[in-house]
Amino acid sequence: MTEHTSFHPVVGIDLGTTSCTMAVWNGAEPIVIPGPDGGSTLPAVVGQNQAGQIVVGRPSASDALPQIDRIKRDLGTEERLRLRGRHYRPPEICAFLLIELKRQAEAFLGGAVHDAVITVSGSAGEPQRRAIREAAGLAQLNLRLLLDDPVAAAAALGVGDQDRTYAIYDLGGGTFDTAIVRIGPDGVAVLGAAGDPQLGGDDFDEHIVGYTLRQIRERHHVDLSRDEHVRRRIRWEAERRKRELSTAETTVLDLPLLTATVSVSVPLSRRAFEAMIEPDVTKSLGHVAAALAAAELEHGLPRRAVDQVILSGGSTRIPSIRARLADYFGLDAEAVRADVDPAELNARGAGLIAREFEPAMIFEGSRPGLLGANLRLRAEMADPSPAAETIGLQPPDLLPGVPAETPADFRAVADASRSLLTTTPAGGRGRGPLRAAYLAFVAAIQAADPDSRLTELGRRLATEYDRSGRGAPDQPTETSD
Repeated sequence: MTEHTSFHPVVGIDLGTTSCTMAVWNGAEPIVIPGPDGGSTLPAVVGQNQAGQIVVGRPSASDALPQIDRIKRDLGTEERLRLRGRHYRPPEICAFLLIELKRQAEAFLGGAVHDAVITVSGSAGEPQRRAIREAAGLAQLNLRLLLDDPVAAAAALGVGDQDRTYAIYDLGGGTFDTAIVRIGPDGVAVLGAAGDPQLGGDDFDEHIVGYTLRQIRERHHVDLSRDEHVRRRIRWEAERRKRELSTAETTVLDLPLLTATVSVSVPLSRRAFEAMIEPDVTKSLGHVAAALAAAELEHGLPRRAVDQVILSGGSTRIPSIRARLADYFGLDAEAVRADVDPAELNARGAGLIAREFEPAMIFEGSRPGLLGANLRLRAEMADPSPAAETIGLQPPDLLPGVPAETPADFRAVADASRSLLTTTPAGGRGRGPLRAAYLAFVAAIQAADPDSRLTELGRRLATEYDRSGRGAPDQPTETSD
């Protein structure tokens, strides 16, 4: 591995209900650490493979192999979750996620990672926070700070020369947080906050599942609502089609062979989906009202004083939510901001805050049995995939080409970056950040992301290309392990 000395090796982790994201300070800005496939998130799924080993981040639509997801909603409870023929407590399942994230961060940075700032729902109570602390210890991570999600989102915006007031609307997979914050030269001040630890995109998926099951009952005269295998299949498809409705007016849930006699295709329009989630959106606005009331009571801040709304969490990509927020606050649509990817905002904020902590040389936990528990959990995990171990070291033929629709402003640097990565020995050894930036840029083009997102990723690619030395040998500051 090659060590990138410009990175500050204290990572920021957005520990989400459905996915996890990491960011690290690169000397100029927080950047998102990519997973083995070049994506920015790790699915928050813990399962087992055919050999009975634990695998992390590989969701399956089938229940042929057991898996546990949405563990964040179980943190702080006494729930026992069965996997590999034994029972695990929620902090142990969460620790598997953190161990895998630690692996990926170390593969990207080229050195040991012992420290992290981890986000937590602002509405989480002490039992949930205690469970995250335990999970971090089991993963051999020094937890430097538990950072409330709205504060992480606000921190990612940075401070300015004048005070501005924002409403943070953070709707993730399983939790909802909102806060009224003032950001200025003196930093971030939270004026009012509220939230719901049991409200999020998972609930939207369940509405689609219920709708689909009703369609099946009407068409086939069979009730499959108690069949967990069927529900998982539908939920998997529902999540994919929900995302599609953020850019399309209609979609179809395609569910062949749910049972030996039932195969269905269920049309779903954006309008019908919005009607399903309307009670949940209204509920979230009730929490926004509570945060505003607290800000007015304690700081004399009226609703009209909110300058902009900041969207955080993947579920805020739903167009109707943005429209409702603009109407609620009486703002123009442009004032409901999503110029930073909502799924990455909290991780970026955590990565920014993480630079304030000095990295430790070792894990500092001392509770008896903690190391033994970590070794046991790691022994139960499957070896990292080759891609996870060799991020930035893959053969040149696995690197995607520059898409034809690449914006003209960034085509030259994209072509040059690919050329550099494919001509460097071992497929880009020592150029992990450049390869990650290239993959993220290409993925955004293929996904038809907004122009603002492409511009951000294109600039990051140009920065990493410049930092790589424009084809020069690895810099003397880099050392090999």
